[in-house]
This record gives sequence, C-alpha cells and structure tokens, in this order.
Amino acid sequence: MAKRNGSSTLSENVRKKLQSDILAGQYEPGTPLIVSELAKGFDVSVAVVREALTRLATQGLALQTPNHGFSVKTASEEELSNIIEARLINESAALRLSITHGDLTWESNVIAVHHKLSQTAEYEEADQKLAVREEWSDIHRQFHYELIAACPNPVLLDICRRLWDLSEFYRHWSTQQQPTRDGRAEHKALTDAVLNRDSERAVEIFRAHIQLTADILFDNR
Repeated sequence: MAKRNGSSTLSENVRKKLQSDILAGQYEPGTPLIVSELAKGFDVSVAVVREALTRLATQGLALQTPNHGFSVKTASEEELSNIIEARLINESAALRLSITHGDLTWESNVIAVHHKLSQTAEYEEADQKLAVREEWSDIHRQFHYELIAACPNPVLLDICRRLWDLSEFYRHWSTQQQPTRDGRAEHKALTDAVLNRDSERAVEIFRAHIQLTADILFDNR
C-alpha cells in the first residue's frame, strides 16, 4: 500500500508539472507527449507518467488515442462553444443558489479571496512570451469556486469544477493571443454584485466574463 501511495504521489507531481507547462504554453496544441521521454525527463517510471497523462486526459488537457499514445489537446472553436454553453447553464445556476444560501462566513471568504486575487500579479515573462503565473491561476480558481461554494447542490458543484478544468486550457491560450482584458475590473464587478446579493447582475457579469475568453481567442486570430 505504501508503494502504491508513493507512486500516486509521484504521478500527481508529474501531472501538476505537465499541467502547468501546458497551460503556460510550453507545449503547443497537438504536441505528442511521449511517455518514455517524459519518464526519462522526470526520472520516474513509465507507469507513473502514464497515470499522470491519463489524469490529464480526464481533465481535458491531453488526448489519448489508441495506438498513438498521448498528445496535448488541440483548440476547437466548437468545443469551446460547447464548454461555454455548459458553464453558462450550470455555473449560472450554482451562482444563483450560492447567493441565495450564502451566509456571512461565505461573504467573508469571497471578500478574502478576491482581495488576494487583486493583490497578486497575473502575468510573467516565460521564454519571451507572456504567461499566466501559476500562483495567480490557483487563486483565480479559488475565487471562482468560492463564488459558488454556498450552492447546496454537490452534483452541480462537481459539474462546475469539471467544466472549469476544460475551460482552463482555452483561457490560458487566449492570454497568449491578446492579453489586454481588464480582469481585475471584471472580478471586482462580479464580487460587488455577489456581495450585494444581486443575482441577475452577478449572472450577467459572469456570462460576459467567460464569453470574453472565446471572443479574444477566436475574434483576434
């Protein structure tokens, strides 16, 4: 059992590093992820890398093709449209429920994570390209999770988290295309609407917030 746990820990470390590299643009969309080469580079077994890549495929960041192994996923306008449509339906519902059921502790948590997000630098230079900082990305994820955390439906929350993982690839790629959006203003407006318990306004801002990712990516190619 200890050996299995140790292997799982190694696999999770490899998954996190590959995820970070993919989202930072270190791997172009469609790039093959050769298990044996990655195992050598990470100094781990082939089984550890294969488990990590399988998890990335589940997240939607890698593709697993029979007889062809793994590769970084490619960007698809149709898939992004489907992801956005699903987020608009599910996350909007979770946001409304969270605003309805959230208590003062939830409000305090929203304020705290928004303050942390607003005080954390979003971008850094990586190989002469602008990339999203991993620290900011983690806090950004926490922020959006906290907004819907008071939703009492765990199935709906799980769907939202899965859709978030799928949308991360596109959000990071859109940053490389045109990093000109005023994310801080968007997050501030969303936070204000949530704390004012204005469900209609909060959902309106949220819808515009995630739609902009698609607009930047596909309208400015």
